[in-house]
Amino acid sequence: MGPSKKCASAAADLTDDLIVEILSRLPAKSICRFKCVSWHWYNLITRPEHRKKIPQTLSGFFYPTCRLGQENDVLTFPDFVDIMGEEELPFSDPPLSFLTGYRLIDPKICCNGLLLCLCWKVSPSDKANYVVCNPATEKWVALPESNHDSDACAHYLGFDPAASSHFHVFQLLEEDEDYGYTVRVNISIYSSERGAWSHKGNIWSSELKVDDSKGVFLNGMLHLMIYDFKILAVDTEGKTWRTIPLLETMRVENPFGAPLSFIGQSQGRLYYINMRDVNTSILLVWILEDYDSGEWICKYSISASQLFGKKGLRFEQDYFFIGIHPDCNLIYFVLRCEDMLMSYDMYHGKVSVICSLKEHLRDSFIPYLPYVPFLSDSVADQG
Repeated sequence: MGPSKKCASAAADLTDDLIVEILSRLPAKSICRFKCVSWHWYNLITRPEHRKKIPQTLSGFFYPTCRLGQENDVLTFPDFVDIMGEEELPFSDPPLSFLTGYRLIDPKICCNGLLLCLCWKVSPSDKANYVVCNPATEKWVALPESNHDSDACAHYLGFDPAASSHFHVFQLLEEDEDYGYTVRVNISIYSSERGAWSHKGNIWSSELKVDDSKGVFLNGMLHLMIYDFKILAVDTEGKTWRTIPLLETMRVENPFGAPLSFIGQSQGRLYYINMRDVNTSILLVWILEDYDSGEWICKYSISASQLFGKKGLRFEQDYFFIGIHPDCNLIYFVLRCEDMLMSYDMYHGKVSVICSLKEHLRDSFIPYLPYVPFLSDSVADQG
């Protein structure tokens, strides 16, 4: 009997419980591959009672959608784009109606299965809470007000279930009145373990311009883009700070605002995507190869005309990057003129159309938030 037949015979002798136990110790990327072993393994992996034990991967994107209320007022609620093609979503309630007492729910940040939303109350209607929820378990907590809410210009969510069952919310504060663009790096941090905010104050003496739309939680630290072409990182205690410089070839000036770039994380590494300065039709993908030394390498060079089959499209105007797959070399973007969600396999150079979008992109870009289900009940919350 050959080696392959012996392996197949050995696998056939395993019980379903043993297979699930083995799969639960593997990374999500491997789980996706093992779905293709057989229909039996596919059903085993996707069975609801087993999914809590097995690592999850990117299942889709949350985004805000608007609808008319009973009094013809505009209401905002979350909706969801499924990219897996599963018959059953890992949660049952995309509008998050389990968040009772709120008339508007605006999703802001997704991080490892948790979702940060700005929620406006039914009564009083002029009051709002920031809420952190788990759509898969319908557990949630409304954050208490901090002493600096009126000065906050951005919020970010940090959660890594492999490190802790507790989450953190970072509140970036501004000190001057320069239209919210120039801020000293003051920060308050909410800890779900303590159930309270702590103010960390100002660390740098100079003023920094922070691109408040781009943040990545990685290695227990929040990473932010700043306008002078650095990435700023702070830990969940506000005690450890660092800046990660970018190379000259990674810097693209934008006279109209924030740097023309995108940051994300995949397979435990920080990614940075920017246009080539002399040729705006070329996108460069950089990976922080050595996190401690700050060593960047240029991994991929991508032609925009190859992606879309047409020339002259403008980065962050005609098309938008919305995420990087956490477990493989896929990037996701929205083609605005076609209202399509697409993916690009950087390793194989393959473009795929995932779906047509329900919401038409008009004057501004609708944020699409990458969502990886977290099915465990162990997350620390108070909902």
